Amino acid sequence: MEKALISAVIAAAAAICAAVVSWFGAFQSRRAADREHAWRRFVWSIGDQRSKAEYDISIAVLRELEHVAWWSKSDRGLATRALRRVTPPDERYDDREEHR
Repeated sequence: MEKALISAVIAAAAAICAAVVSWFGAFQSRRAADREHAWRRFVWSIGDQRSKAEYDISIAVLRELEHVAWWSKSDRGLATRALRRVTPPDERYDDREEHR
């Protein structure tokens, strides 16, 4: 009886450990996918734009990336610096006053 109980406890502990490791792996995978997506958006937004519409969209993308909560602080700072480089000072926060 004791051996069966000990075996059951060990099996339960192993199952809990496996569930935690699996959850952590899924969390890291999702985080990496989100960051990769944000990075692709960032790279596109600082690329050469050929039209005014593409320029406006890229500025909007940079403004949004400045405030993405799950992106790292250094990445948000990178978006802020890129936005400062591609926009004149009077256009930086024309429609985003709430984020000042």
